[in-house]
Amino acid sequence: MSIRLLVKLRVALVQLNPQVGRLEQNIARTWSLLRKFQEKLQPAQTGEKMTTPTPDLMVFPEFALTGYSFHSKEHISSFVHKTKESPSFHFAQQVSKMFSCYTVIGYPERHEKEGKVLLYNSALVVSPKGELVFNYRKSFLYDTEYEWDCEENPNGFETFSLTFPGKGQTPTGDKIDVTLKTSIGICMDLSPYKFEAPFNLFEFASFNLENRSELMICPMAWLHSSSITKMDKYTEEEKLEKMAALEDNLKRQSLPIFGSQNDFQLDLDNSNTPRTMSRDGPDVDPTYGKLEEPDMTNVNYWILRFLPFIDLNIREEWYKQGIIKKLLSREQSDLLGSTYMGASARAAWEFANCNAILLLTNRCGVEDGTTVYAGSSGVYKFNGSMDPNESNIDSMNGSVALLGNLGKGKEGIILRDLEFDVTREL
Repeated sequence: MSIRLLVKLRVALVQLNPQVGRLEQNIARTWSLLRKFQEKLQPAQTGEKMTTPTPDLMVFPEFALTGYSFHSKEHISSFVHKTKESPSFHFAQQVSKMFSCYTVIGYPERHEKEGKVLLYNSALVVSPKGELVFNYRKSFLYDTEYEWDCEENPNGFETFSLTFPGKGQTPTGDKIDVTLKTSIGICMDLSPYKFEAPFNLFEFASFNLENRSELMICPMAWLHSSSITKMDKYTEEEKLEKMAALEDNLKRQSLPIFGSQNDFQLDLDNSNTPRTMSRDGPDVDPTYGKLEEPDMTNVNYWILRFLPFIDLNIREEWYKQGIIKKLLSREQSDLLGSTYMGASARAAWEFANCNAILLLTNRCGVEDGTTVYAGSSGVYKFNGSMDPNESNIDSMNGSVALLGNLGKGKEGIILRDLEFDVTREL
């Protein structure tokens, strides 16, 4: 027999602007932010004792303490460590013990195998007791990682279990421990493989749908559109002009070339009304301004990359016409798994009436005077609701709830209390 459990979790996402080569300064500033956060957490009266409503899970960005833009193996060599020797691991241990929570943080990993040194872009998970729970290595790499000979995760995408004591509630109101099927995706993992795979495979999202993930955690260093990248193929003159425009924009906001630091944004208000707007709507600001507001172009793109988890009315037609079954036949494609954009041979939408949580923790700021990060860290709930008229594939879609986002350019922390359902067998 299966029952639905109500899960109640408190999560915190930490948005940072770390700079390459300034590890100690980055760590010191992060502790300053965490102390401000701790001061804001007011004790709550529970029965006869006072309890501090600390988070159950805290998530930091990709390469959270080291900065991201390393351009050679020599450049990154001083910052790569074996997992348990990494400053990021020791930092996460302290955070977990301070807040009695799980901590997820991105870091550069050194791994030795058969006499060979391998480098990975990784994210580690530490328990409330300070123990290493899981270590995930990025599967899909971005251009910058190839510059320092980063390796792909040989295991590909993975799931693991996180147990939260007393955070499940039965239909009769009894509190029980709940173990959530969890996955980590690091930044480029959300995109098509090498930007060459078909866009509509949605590899990471499809993996999570097919494996019934309930909690998806994504540490990121995702770019803002004002970044200057190799993919844009600017001439040297055009690159210099864009760099000058970025510097002028920051000066107008009285900011140095690396953007905002120490001006922390703490969003601890669960009552905030979610921002919902079309990706290309007239209210979307594409510039690197209004740093306290999220970059809705990227927010909506991230939602799109999880299309298998959002309602889409066209799936019913595909299913009724037998299109899905044909697409998923081995004769048609070896690239597809057991689903296509959320549909399968047995159901028009595999996620209907299910719940899942997505935590996207992005970094912000500027590196190299050219690399601008989009911030906008946020909490999302996919609720599995179905509407026969639903055609939106952005934040306007009723099957995804935006529970809050930080601004595109501010360091800070967003705290949210989550309630969602999971199914368990008795």
